[in-house]
Amino acid sequence: MKNQQMLLRIITLMILLYSIRAGAQQEVKFMTFNIWQEGTSVENGLTKIRDVIIETNADIICFTEVRNYNNEDWTTKIVDQLETQGYYYNRGYVGGDVSIISKFPIISSSLIYEGAGSVAKFDIELTEQNIVVACAHLDYTFYACYLPRGYNGGSPNWGIIDDGNGLPDPVTDTNDILNYNLLSSRDEQMMSFINSTINELNPIIFMGDFNEPSHLDWTENTKTMFDHNNVVIDWQNTQFLTENGFHDAFRVYFPDEVNNPGMTWPSYAHGVGSTSWTPLADERDRIDYIFYKGQGIVPTFMSLVGPKESYVHNQIDTLNTANENFLASDLEWPSDHKAVFATLQFQNSTSISEQNAEAVFSISPNPSKDILSIYLDKQYNNIFIEILNIEGQKLQKEKVENSNVINLDVANLADGVYLIQVNTGDIRKTIKFVKQ
Repeated sequence: MKNQQMLLRIITLMILLYSIRAGAQQEVKFMTFNIWQEGTSVENGLTKIRDVIIETNADIICFTEVRNYNNEDWTTKIVDQLETQGYYYNRGYVGGDVSIISKFPIISSSLIYEGAGSVAKFDIELTEQNIVVACAHLDYTFYACYLPRGYNGGSPNWGIIDDGNGLPDPVTDTNDILNYNLLSSRDEQMMSFINSTINELNPIIFMGDFNEPSHLDWTENTKTMFDHNNVVIDWQNTQFLTENGFHDAFRVYFPDEVNNPGMTWPSYAHGVGSTSWTPLADERDRIDYIFYKGQGIVPTFMSLVGPKESYVHNQIDTLNTANENFLASDLEWPSDHKAVFATLQFQNSTSISEQNAEAVFSISPNPSKDILSIYLDKQYNNIFIEILNIEGQKLQKEKVENSNVINLDVANLADGVYLIQVNTGDIRKTIKFVKQ
């Protein structure tokens, strides 16, 4: 029986590798999954986590809140559970409270940060190209997004900021909120990650539970929603990732933060009571992410994983979910977080070092509404420009002569993610942009 299982595993891997090599593009399915104390918070949590993985069939999964209770290696347990159902994964654990499983070989691993949460990274061999996958569970204390909702974020406690009448008294000064946010270890953890990958040559996928909202979500458009209480705020850590060349896969695929808020917290969990920490406020936020860095990577599908229901003012509701994709929404859910799923397409991707060395143009603004400007490193005689959708279909084409700055009218494009391809004759480069 064991030999049959091993043979099936080898055949499965060979089919996977053959299908990848057969095409110029490779798609890999990623998921980040906060498993809420290893599933111990719900009945039969390990089995329920296993069933979610089978339902999504993700290739590489990041787990957070891995505790290894009773000195039992949880990641090995979930791999063994999956194998009983005919699903084969490699185990990746190097310490801290995060781990991964991967259908692809894990070449090496290292623990970047361990303290109030942890960050680890893993080198993974897709086919002929390696990628780096980092998994993070960032510090949950000084949870500053509770302040605008009239609750403390862990210091001095997790209770209400009482207005004197038993109601929340929001903190709306952005400097006070951001200064409080920096009292956590999240920025140190993020800096450790950036420093550990500063010289990385391969594409990087960074995912996990960041315990902090996105600067792309607390905007002018959402200031009267989700009990933001008119606060518009550039949350530091997602902004820091963006400044260092990382892209938020969910916001690239769903650029409208009103139509697709992507809330991952606090999720309804089957068989337990309320998971809300702020019963008099709407604390819904997107705090679980999949980021990527590297040329030629395009998100072709994004989804939340789990139930449509969240807690809103301590009541179970499906508000603001009409435009979201959901996977495994009919399964019994074992966590107070929803998971996040991304299919990322690697389109003839080059390493980050090659990308920087050969880069011949940049675009601005991105996202763009009407006019997209292309800036080349020098003047080229003949420049061919094509705009493609994420399926690779050509939508717009033009030729420009003797120029290094080109302005494209993209007002006629529908909102979404596109690729812009520039061919100078000697060099052909592609960059994605968002029309909104």
